[in-house]
Amino acid sequence: MSGLVRKFVRPEGITVQEFLAGGFSEESLKDLEKAYDEAWEREKLLYADGYIKLLVSLAEYYKKKHESDSKYKLKRLLDEIFGTAESPTYKKLVADYYIKAAAVATSVSMIYFPQQNYPEEAERYLKLAVEFEERAMELGVIPRYYAIALNNLGTHYYETNRSEEALPVLKKALEYAETAKERGLVLHNLALAYADLGMKREAVDCMVKSICIHYSTQHDFGDVSFYDEDIDRITEMTGDANTDIYALKVALDLVSGNLTIEEAKKLLEQIDRDEWPLTDALLSILSGKEYMLSSEIVECARLLQDVAKITGNKSALE
Repeated sequence: MSGLVRKFVRPEGITVQEFLAGGFSEESLKDLEKAYDEAWEREKLLYADGYIKLLVSLAEYYKKKHESDSKYKLKRLLDEIFGTAESPTYKKLVADYYIKAAAVATSVSMIYFPQQNYPEEAERYLKLAVEFEERAMELGVIPRYYAIALNNLGTHYYETNRSEEALPVLKKALEYAETAKERGLVLHNLALAYADLGMKREAVDCMVKSICIHYSTQHDFGDVSFYDEDIDRITEMTGDANTDIYALKVALDLVSGNLTIEEAKKLLEQIDRDEWPLTDALLSILSGKEYMLSSEIVECARLLQDVAKITGNKSALE
């Protein structure tokens, strides 16, 4: 790589226009990007702003270049006349730069907080990450980690005692969560925000779903003590032990062999089954009855199936 290109690598960054004005060609932009990437990998906090500045400038450069191209203007006109679709190639190129800038911002935010305890700086970068990913979305590209960017920002609001601000951001994150792992993560953080705001039902429902998702997708049958901390936390925050979060604990203890069927039934009978759907499902299964899985607890299907196997109620969820 040319030493001349490296001279343009500085903490405050550089725009594409400034670089090209220095006598370099467009072909050298990849070298410049690589040089900034290497500098940032060495000293993330020092070069973060400069690297982000370059990535955003690259996105804007290629976007303007394409839009000003006369051939594109003609094609766009023909698309409008004949209803044909325009090529998404340039949009993906531009979006990729925004998404890369978002990844840099996210990485730096995690250093500032909680690692170095600078929540204000962390928040600035978390907001930038969401902003850049939304710029990519404006081009028709849905970033793979948009839900995670929203989750990170919402969780930051919660951790800095702003649950009211966290709630809408986390709800939006849930809408865009694509995988079970992402849904489970966002639901966990939503549960904490709801509990902090005194919204017991929502807090319990979200944490039950989160744990059930983890159980069904990542849990190895046997030890369920992994979930005790989250269950105890929601119980303490809501101030109510007789909810579905306790019913979940009973079910987990049953499948792990810590409770007998009769012991589980007695504990569950303390909870209002008309109010709490998981409790109702568990009592039905433990009583040998058939049960049609409710949409409210569909995430708990795997756990309920394991409970049914233990009781010998094979037809419970058919």
